[in-house]
Amino acid sequence: HGSVNQFCNPLSGQCNCKERVKGLRCDTCMDNFYGLDVAGCKACACNVAGSLSGTVCDAKTGQCACKPNIGGRRCDECLDGYHKLQESHSFVCLPCNCDKAGTVNGSRLCDKSTGQCPCKAGVTGLQCNQCVLHTYNLSV
Repeated sequence: HGSVNQFCNPLSGQCNCKERVKGLRCDTCMDNFYGLDVAGCKACACNVAGSLSGTVCDAKTGQCACKPNIGGRRCDECLDGYHKLQESHSFVCLPCNCDKAGTVNGSRLCDKSTGQCPCKAGVTGLQCNQCVLHTYNLSV
């Protein structure tokens, strides 16, 4: 799939590769490209803020090497149990820290963009750790 045609250099055996493809037989994607098929290789487009610097993506799957608590193929989302905190041109993923007693079904997962945990009726707060006004006794 990676060669321009079926011909190669008669001395070296080097095939004529498509753009973003390398190897003697044009069977490997260049660094930061993946998924060699009839169309060639696709750009990994790793998120710079979420990827480990100096790493390349997996040539077959396109999976980028993510910083801690960050996931997604492009390293552009937080793992389950974490939420995104945007800081200028960067982001970090902080733990949800949901209060098990105050969340629906004892959930430890929060909204990945806001950090809001799923609170039971009568419970409030980002981490579901406070009683709403005029109520008391937050317990399991």
